[in-house]
Amino acid sequence: MKPQVEALSSEFAKRVNFYSLEAGPNREFLIELNISGLPSFLFYRKGKKNSFLAGSNTLIEEIRERIEMLVA
Repeated sequence: MKPQVEALSSEFAKRVNFYSLEAGPNREFLIELNISGLPSFLFYRKGKKNSFLAGSNTLIEEIRERIEMLVA
């Protein structure tokens, strides 16, 4: 899924910030965010968490829908 997410990052580059985080060295931070499944996608708007998707069964279409809702 990584190449597909990178494609979304390029497509929405002027309107959305994408960040990637390695789980191992950032375990405490992931606990603070209540992340229990990987990969996880957190969506923020105006500094507040709007929604999230988690797990290996997450579809790229679901990610795109969430992004489009936030930038609409």
